[in-house]
Amino acid sequence: MILAGILLAFSGGTVFAYTSGVYGSSTYGSCDYGEACSITITSNGAVSLNVVPTSGGSCTIRSDTVSVLTDDANGYTLTLADNTDVTALSDGPSTISATAGTLASPSALTGNSWGYRIDGVGSFGSGPTTAQTNVSPTSALFAEVQPNSEGGDTIADTSTAADPAQTTTVWFGACANTAVSSGTYTGQVVYTAVAN
Repeated sequence: MILAGILLAFSGGTVFAYTSGVYGSSTYGSCDYGEACSITITSNGAVSLNVVPTSGGSCTIRSDTVSVLTDDANGYTLTLADNTDVTALSDGPSTISATAGTLASPSALTGNSWGYRIDGVGSFGSGPTTAQTNVSPTSALFAEVQPNSEGGDTIADTSTAADPAQTTTVWFGACANTAVSSGTYTGQVVYTAVAN
């Protein structure tokens, strides 16, 4: 049995405070010029993708929900990146490669690969994506989680305050066939929310 685990960097709430406004302005949302605004990001935490490999490949898809709360009237930009520049899931020397798909040109998962998708974003299509366990490779399109040094993919972008919090559902999928060694494959991704 293969356990391909994706550990997400934000398992709890992270709050950042900053000064809002543009010189000469008076009020942005509920933040007055020169006063502290905040942005908070949370996620459900670790996503486990338990895959029992078959000769033709077996896939599991699970989701994480990322919530962003900010009183900044200009909204926020949410990005997703790998924690490092190595995008493969690893178990010692054994790896499961990231898919070759991108946000602009996603592809179906095949063989021993993993990736992410967000319904209605980029070229993923509208979905709906659903949780699946040990199914044959599907036609659902996925993208590589970009290496950290490349800054990541923008997965949400708003132009108004997000209060109450706005959520983004991120789907992770992994496929494995019997050519991969049994083990616990892990990786870590980072969500970053920045006020606009």
